[in-house]
Amino acid sequence: MSIERNIIVHYHLFKNAGSSIDQLLKMNFADKWMAYDGDTSNAIISSEQLEKLVVDNPDIEAFSSHQIVPPIPELDANVYPIVILRDPIDRIKSAYLFEWQKQLGLDTPKGTLEEYIKEKFKNKRHNPIEEFQTIRLSNQHRDRFHNISNLEDDELLENAKNFISSLEFVGIVDEFDRTVALLLEFLKPAFPDFVGREVKANVLQDLSLSQDQKRAQIQQELSAELYEEILHRNSLDESLYQLGKNHFESLCNSVDSGPISDVA
Repeated sequence: MSIERNIIVHYHLFKNAGSSIDQLLKMNFADKWMAYDGDTSNAIISSEQLEKLVVDNPDIEAFSSHQIVPPIPELDANVYPIVILRDPIDRIKSAYLFEWQKQLGLDTPKGTLEEYIKEKFKNKRHNPIEEFQTIRLSNQHRDRFHNISNLEDDELLENAKNFISSLEFVGIVDEFDRTVALLLEFLKPAFPDFVGREVKANVLQDLSLSQDQKRAQIQQELSAELYEEILHRNSLDESLYQLGKNHFESLCNSVDSGPISDVA
């Protein structure tokens, strides 16, 4: 009699606490966890490609990748998707500090936040700080990534919202401790030995600041015109984030998640 396989799939969205989630998975699964981003010339790993990766690695229980996109892979297994959402304006500051400071090995960023945003915005919607979460999570093709220029904004947003609403787990970056508590409950049926730990990997901002304080700080660093532009060019992500927060709260309430006794 074959043993039913359980698979965790972590959709590691850039600057959405994915490194912390990966660290948690690695601590729990060791060599049964795989981080895979494939050929760097191919920016996306389709659902069909992920299915092949899972089948070709029968001993792996948890997969993480920056490049995987919906829909959920169709496998002869129980799939446990992990998706974490983030305030889209807060994401911009984190992406800036990572790309223009940490990634370059600098003590301070190579330019201002305003200069970073203007540079990225030269490539409309083909950059990591403009509707990034909505565009990634709205894909519906099993064999490829969608051409966003062929879709209206309403359709992009609706597809992403439907995907998030379908999930039995979604996390929120600025509610990370509660996110881990919810994750434990989500994984418990298949992975009863999974434990939580206090992990904060690749953190580049002051964790003591509230979301309102972070936004106010960002607003102070930008011209009024550019601040309005980042709000406008992330309106879909803002809507998706608010839906995700509501879904997160509903899931937390449904399991009555409290403090994690295993968190050190």
